[in-house]
Amino acid sequence: MAASPASVESVIRPLGSCLTKLGFEVYPLKVGWYNSVLPPSLHLPYPDDTLAVVVLSTPAMFEQAFLPFLEQRGIQKLCDPVDQCVRDCVSTAVSQKMFGVCIHPSFGGWFAIRALLVFEDVTVGSELVQPAPPDCVPSREDRIKLLEAFNFRWQDWSYRDTVPPAQTYSERQKEYFSTAPALRLALLRTWGLLPEEEVQPDLSPDEQSQANGHG
Repeated sequence: MAASPASVESVIRPLGSCLTKLGFEVYPLKVGWYNSVLPPSLHLPYPDDTLAVVVLSTPAMFEQAFLPFLEQRGIQKLCDPVDQCVRDCVSTAVSQKMFGVCIHPSFGGWFAIRALLVFEDVTVGSELVQPAPPDCVPSREDRIKLLEAFNFRWQDWSYRDTVPPAQTYSERQKEYFSTAPALRLALLRTWGLLPEEEVQPDLSPDEQSQANGHG
């Protein structure tokens, strides 16, 4: 089945969002176009209308992708380092899952769903009608921008302003949620909202046993 323009865009946009910032360019083509300029021995074994994507490296790739790759991952012996880098970047981009996001009609993305309460002893009938969700982001283009901002740039908070918000997080709240969960208690202590942790003195094994009541 031939790929529709929508399905092509749904592939190209996420790939481009991931790879462009690493110094690559991506372009769609049909497998038939590729096979038409190559001998049969090099043909790709797919129908002519199958979507393919060619990935080009630009001069920026060396500093933006290759050198960081060497610093973070290293290389395997007997393999070309650039090929390893490209394979790693492309596989990461292709495997990346797009997560959905909720937007509030008044607060945009400046909210969170915190609880669901179930009243097992209460039943309801037709008097409770399921409302249609408000269409906060009606255009397809804005929805794509929202998903890209949420999945690829969530740290900059921009996805939260997709709908002009009536209220946003305070600077202190931003600092709290920007802090890694494991460090949030320490942050609350620096704000004076939790007592300081008591520092236990270093004890010998015998002293530790006595302190634990096992003397």
